[in-house]
Amino acid sequence: MLILNRIQQLKVVALRKLIHVVLSVFLIIPFIININAYGLSTTLYFTIITLGVSVIYIIQVKRPIITLVLLDALTSARRSVLQQLTKSPISSAIPIEVLDDGLMRLEKTVKDLLESVERDYERRGGYLGILMGAIGVLVSQLLTGNYVIYGIISIIVYDTMSALGGTLIGRVKLPFSSATIEGMLVGMVALAIILYIFTNKLIGSLAVTVVAALAEAYGMEDNLAIPVTTSLIAMVLRLPLIP
Repeated sequence: MLILNRIQQLKVVALRKLIHVVLSVFLIIPFIININAYGLSTTLYFTIITLGVSVIYIIQVKRPIITLVLLDALTSARRSVLQQLTKSPISSAIPIEVLDDGLMRLEKTVKDLLESVERDYERRGGYLGILMGAIGVLVSQLLTGNYVIYGIISIIVYDTMSALGGTLIGRVKLPFSSATIEGMLVGMVALAIILYIFTNKLIGSLAVTVVAALAEAYGMEDNLAIPVTTSLIAMVLRLPLIP
């Protein structure tokens, strides 16, 4: 039963982190595409992203959050489709009840999926993590320039792998933290390997990894703390800029 419960939790966390990684890809764009050709600097690019995310967050806080709007739209669409089909000349040839049952099950599946991905505080006050991530990257870029790439890689790799590792094999909690030692070690190993591949600097890679682990475990909001602290330590240690 415990194994099945962990597997179910892993599916939820994996989906949440997949969304996290997909959104984080937008943060890497200035390092893989020449945005200067489009009249954008890296600072301006991150500023635009932060402003956009801030607007979405404000809308969520002041109005029904996106998931509620989506569910309402699905319900309205189902009713509209059934109403149109009922009035159609071919309505007698369509199993309306079967179709209605299928659409209702689709609604429930989407609702369960969204509820499993959302955290409690996100239901109450919007997607704070996304906003803090955008702010964290912008602040890191302003403070450290292109060393922000260390923060972006750290938030993608460490945050994702530590969450997956902690969910699957986590047992022992870190003191004064909800993070687990096992999850922390999985995240550290993954991040250290990635950074070493890019930099060929073992000590520097380990230093950034330790800072990421501490920021995630003890920072008030890891999406804000990880990019800022890891970018700063990379700059202080004068690690090579990752192209």
